[in-house]
Amino acid sequence: MRLTKSLSLALLLALLGLSFTGCSDDDPVTPTEPAAYTNADGINGGRMYDKFWADETGFVDTKDVAFDFGAKGDFFRCKQCHGWDRLGTQGAYIGRGPRTSRPNVSSVDLRAYAASHTPQEIFDNLSSSTDRRAYNADLSTYDPDTNPTVGDQMPDLSGIFSDAQLWELVKFLKADATDVDDLYTFTTSGTYPDGSISYTDIGSGGIAANGDAIFAARCASCHGADGTTFLVDGGEYTVGRHVRNKPYEDHHKMKFGQLGTGMGSLVTDLQDLKDVYAALTNTTTYPDDAPPPAGYVSADGANGGQLYDKFWATETGFNQADPDLATFNASKDFFRCKQCHGWDRLGNQGAYINRAPRTTRPNVSDLDLLVMSNEYTPQEMFDAIASSAGRRAPSADLSTYDPDLNPAVGDQMPDYSQILTDAQIWDLVKFLLEDAVDVNDIYDYTLDGGYPTGSITFSNIGQDGVAADGDAIFAARCVMCHGADGTLIGVDGGYSVGSHLRSKPNEDQHKFKFGQLGTGMTGLVTDLTEMKSLYKALTNATNYPDPAPTR
Repeated sequence: MRLTKSLSLALLLALLGLSFTGCSDDDPVTPTEPAAYTNADGINGGRMYDKFWADETGFVDTKDVAFDFGAKGDFFRCKQCHGWDRLGTQGAYIGRGPRTSRPNVSSVDLRAYAASHTPQEIFDNLSSSTDRRAYNADLSTYDPDTNPTVGDQMPDLSGIFSDAQLWELVKFLKADATDVDDLYTFTTSGTYPDGSISYTDIGSGGIAANGDAIFAARCASCHGADGTTFLVDGGEYTVGRHVRNKPYEDHHKMKFGQLGTGMGSLVTDLQDLKDVYAALTNTTTYPDDAPPPAGYVSADGANGGQLYDKFWATETGFNQADPDLATFNASKDFFRCKQCHGWDRLGNQGAYINRAPRTTRPNVSDLDLLVMSNEYTPQEMFDAIASSAGRRAPSADLSTYDPDLNPAVGDQMPDYSQILTDAQIWDLVKFLLEDAVDVNDIYDYTLDGGYPTGSITFSNIGQDGVAADGDAIFAARCVMCHGADGTLIGVDGGYSVGSHLRSKPNEDQHKFKFGQLGTGMTGLVTDLTEMKSLYKALTNATNYPDPAPTR
């Protein structure tokens, strides 16, 4: 009788006094994991994947590196090249192009790599020095188009980490990282670095009510009950909006903490994570926008418009006993918002494209306040106006200002934190964000050339306004001072009302809405429709002719 291989081996071992447990050729053999892997802390590995040198990771410089990794942080953070989702260019970072301050995103799918490799293989890869960048390699000349090679290499982690630290990363990648497919569905379009990604079914399989309870117990104390009290990602997002827009990132922060903020892990398992995600998809419970600050809510945007014109005018309620009032009057164009930013808020990209500086007025700003007003939150706009950084003190010497020889101080924005109260700054913010007129709604314009010698041409003044309605507004609110045809009182050095509007539509919109300071003329229109109609009417040079002949 022929013995099987297993039986023969059993007899042999028996003769040697040893025991044997039989197995078939088809039985799987489970490899023993390295002890260093078994004992590794995958949660700390997740923190290291985010920013290994952060205080929370307990990072210890065992290699005597003594290097400031934060100075070029995006060249050392695992998440930068591989993404919070570990999918590299195949996931959320498909549209994250390189800059001189950050490298290209890796094409390696770490999720697939970790699933198909053993812990030892992953460790060996991470600890390899082959084709890796030394920690102190020169990154100052990195350019993604002309000099990407060194910067796009993976850092030589063996020259930075101890073996124990590398095993923590391995444990994270192999056991503790979240598979984003369990949290949402995504679709990519195009290719790196110009592709895009969209998300659906966020919180897949989660129970929103459980997520609400987790949020209330673990998040509300900092972020508020609706996630709007403490904003995230540079103060740009509420918690709900961030999850709905960047679900690829929040799972990591919720599980491993937000480094540098004191926020630790918030969820204990995948189901918790699904539940919180499901809850945060509710835009009613967790809205996109935070409620505006109280100072903004109570602000007077109409007064802000007057402050923008000439903040120290009596109409604004400015303290007429202010010790700097004489300075403001003597150097008025160095303090009026409208001087540097224009009546249209477009700076030197609008009607002030040819308003060259003189010794009595500074250069026009290249900042487009209209764009800022569409992008900034009330608090961000307040902080920008109230900042003292790089600002000119009200007492600064402007007598030597020369746009060619000595422009630096005079071209700085005044330090409004030393001039205006918080309430007045909030009034300005309210004007900029809500009450200012978008000139694109009342006329078209074309620029030619550049500041300070360029030119602007206006067309389609009044756009879709109704001239007859504008005539009625003029007759009811303007005739008593300017006459039926707008020529009775010359404005702005000799213009009639009609000729001024046709020549300077950038300015009249402000005066029509907020008044002409120092004349007793208050706002004449109540909304954009009235503004358009009044503009439309005043384009008629027959009804509102150029100035009357001098007698």
